[in-house]
Amino acid sequence: MIKGNRNRYKVEVWDVIQFIFSSFNDHQLHCIIDFKNHIDEECLKKAVDMSAEGLPLIKCRYVEGWFRSYWEECDYTVEDIVKIIKSSNIQEDVSKLITFRPDEFKGPQLRVYIIRGKDSDSICIILNHMISDGVGMKEYVYNLSSIYSNLINNKNYKADITRIGSRSSKQVLNQFNFKDKINMLSSSAKLSKYNSGKYFKLEGDKSNPFIIFHNIPKDRFLEIKKFSKKTNSTVNDVLMATYIRVIDKFLNCGPVPLPCPVNLRRYLPDGKGEAICNLTSNFVCDIGTDIGDNFNETLAKVKQVLGEEKDSLSCLKPILLLEILFKILPYKMAKSTVIKLFNNPPIAMTNIGLIDKDRLKFEEAEIKSVHINGSIKYKPYFQVAVTTFNDEMTLSVNFHGTEKDKVEIRRFLVAFEEELSNIK
Repeated sequence: MIKGNRNRYKVEVWDVIQFIFSSFNDHQLHCIIDFKNHIDEECLKKAVDMSAEGLPLIKCRYVEGWFRSYWEECDYTVEDIVKIIKSSNIQEDVSKLITFRPDEFKGPQLRVYIIRGKDSDSICIILNHMISDGVGMKEYVYNLSSIYSNLINNKNYKADITRIGSRSSKQVLNQFNFKDKINMLSSSAKLSKYNSGKYFKLEGDKSNPFIIFHNIPKDRFLEIKKFSKKTNSTVNDVLMATYIRVIDKFLNCGPVPLPCPVNLRRYLPDGKGEAICNLTSNFVCDIGTDIGDNFNETLAKVKQVLGEEKDSLSCLKPILLLEILFKILPYKMAKSTVIKLFNNPPIAMTNIGLIDKDRLKFEEAEIKSVHINGSIKYKPYFQVAVTTFNDEMTLSVNFHGTEKDKVEIRRFLVAFEEELSNIK
């Protein structure tokens, strides 16, 4: 319900881009936290309510006009956001509830399910991707757990939350001078190279969203870290090389240009944005026409290409162009222009990275596992997401598809692990 005058918040360029992505995916972020015991649901409700002080867009709806769009505050309560579900099969209910899709035009933009079993709980957190990227999602969950833990220790705890700061990508662009921005505009962002014409042959079913998980055990992950150090690579380099090789085996297509998400907070002085928001762009990993004869050769090509990308400002070119576009054109015209020009990569991978176990603590509720991943794709788009918690890596694929698609995706993820087991 909307009553009287309500606060309005500026819609940033990347909010709109994520909204445009709704033709490719459900544009939601998903987090599952499994506990070994029960949590205090009343404390969690209070924590969610307090968290909205720092991220008020949670309780907003998205409003589109011809000249501009905005976030408008609504009269949502925590009861509209947090739902408790008693379950005789937690895993089954988590699988069903994690695919819930909030309506951006009605709000709220966050849904939290507490799935309660006999001896333990799991929580599903779904956040509109228009509000945040994966790094922001991690930050939100860290903040939520901190508020919760303080409330457990002090029922009268009042969180000292700073009201929302800038959510704009301009906070990154402002770190660069005029000459740098000219270099950005003249750089090759390579976005057109996403059109490789290669797709996974999946059936697709828009009415059936699901998430397939595949866990990489701790000993295997530690081997990957050791190998990365030995080869002067990052874990992400190794994962990208693995992905390229497994795609080649499944599609028999050779290398495919792949987006490699980059956290733009790296360009900020403290490595942290002013608020939870979208501050992500992409490098492009295009190793050419030859995959190499073995894993190490593929890895060397990936390292070279991504090293060149990291040394350039090409990942900032799309952000700068979008900011200019939305500044000079009315909202609807700018949105229409982006829809016509944008090429969504048909095959992608996103490494959301390490979930810090020292920052994610719910006091007396002991965490068993955590998974964070992005949007649920529509055919023909395909993406593997990676997260790591407590030295255990999880691969996941979010897709709208058939039971046959699930079998094929599981087969792909098994092949991914097998390829990782071959590194030496």
